[in-house]
Amino acid sequence: MNNIGYNLKRIRLLKKMSLKDASKILNMSAPAVCKYEKGLIIPNSTKIIEFAKAYNVKTTEILKSYKEPKIKFNSFRKKRNISGQKLELLKETIKEEVAKYFEVLSMCDIAKKKNNLKNYDCYTLDDAENIAYKFRSDYNLTATLPVSNLINVLENLGIIIISIKNLDYLFEGFDGFSEIIEGLPVIVILDGQKDGTRQRFTISHELGHLILNIQNKDMEEKLVNRFASALLMPEEAIKKEFGTQRGSISFYELEAFKNEYKVSFTAIIHRLKDLNIISNYLYKNLTTFFNKDNGLKDKNPIMPEKSYQFKRLVCKLEAENIITLNKACELLDVTINEYNQENYNY
Repeated sequence: MNNIGYNLKRIRLLKKMSLKDASKILNMSAPAVCKYEKGLIIPNSTKIIEFAKAYNVKTTEILKSYKEPKIKFNSFRKKRNISGQKLELLKETIKEEVAKYFEVLSMCDIAKKKNNLKNYDCYTLDDAENIAYKFRSDYNLTATLPVSNLINVLENLGIIIISIKNLDYLFEGFDGFSEIIEGLPVIVILDGQKDGTRQRFTISHELGHLILNIQNKDMEEKLVNRFASALLMPEEAIKKEFGTQRGSISFYELEAFKNEYKVSFTAIIHRLKDLNIISNYLYKNLTTFFNKDNGLKDKNPIMPEKSYQFKRLVCKLEAENIITLNKACELLDVTINEYNQENYNY
């Protein structure tokens, strides 16, 4: 991997510059800038300083080095507003975050662990439903109780969960990404989400992409959504709380279930419809009600979950003098002062 070229391209995209824009502030042609980014020209120390000044970054940002992971980006969910340079930057950002994580794992001698996730053949919605139950059983999760901390559970299964920063809201519209990368299962989500219910459903959805063997690609999103819904809201739990058939449902019932299982109102009523507990008519009425700005959605918001694994590993490496303080700050993208405020080594 040409790290300098990769860094130059990523920095330019972060600055929202085209090759033409960059060429003007660097006093060189756009094709020349492109050649530097592709590694066809390697900048000397003088040129690196010129790039750093032009882009208003430290030279270390240009010189930092990670081994590029091989990513296919097959299971990549985004809205139409992310395209062109935004999409290019998003993919480059994911590559860098995965590369950093893999580097830390290799220093902790963790990367040698194999992916032990089971795969399940899935053809129908009933299959997706049953696989969610089987997944809980296979990994010793209680059949009906809520998964209180989904990120913690999945990380304990060896799944790498990465949150990427939404700088200047550039990546608004990115829904999630998952892939087995160099033998390790990876889920990527957007950092800074305010809605924990949406975050948990996204993670469950991406888990579905990792473990479901789906032959009918036209059905893939429906099957993965059904798996995610069944994983977070087991059928037995739903029927225990709401019964097997309802003509009406109180708001308090829905709110209590939402708070216990950490799922959205929308997800609950959709699940009730899928299991034929409520009619299409009641489903439409409830959907209309919750789509209105009635202030009920944010009455008791569910806080997003956080992953502490990557930071914990970096801090451990620094505490044991395997990496320097500067390297730890680079990996965590923080200043030395910010790092020291949260860490006390004894």
